[in-house]
Amino acid sequence: MKTIFIVLLIAALGAGSYFYFSKKQQTSKADPKELIAGKWKMDSIKVSRRPDSSFPLSFSVANSDLYPYQYDIDKKGLIIQTRNGKAEDSGQYKFVNDKELLTWSNADSSKKIQWKIKKLDSLNMVVQDKDSTVFSFKKI
Repeated sequence: MKTIFIVLLIAALGAGSYFYFSKKQQTSKADPKELIAGKWKMDSIKVSRRPDSSFPLSFSVANSDLYPYQYDIDKKGLIIQTRNGKAEDSGQYKFVNDKELLTWSNADSSKKIQWKIKKLDSLNMVVQDKDSTVFSFKKI
């Protein structure tokens, strides 16, 4: 009887330490300012109007050939939009917190476009604007 109790106690301690250390590794995420830097290509757009709107609409386009633009985002806050290798527009961004960005065009410095970061990792970025449009990007 004592042997069964000791075996169960050791198993419980092993399982507890496994869950503790695996959870601890998951909580130490990479810095979003590091993850956002790089070249991105739009992968899909999901447009949906709010339910309180008089004209409800929802559609999704997921063909990356439809999006010829690439976005080069650096760590310092610069965004350069290119099409076929030529720079077409530039803007800037600033993190409000780990889940929100302010973006603005260099032509209009009013920092009013706010994005909620739904997903950001080393390969994918998904952001949502205030009108509930969701933009998915893939790192290239």
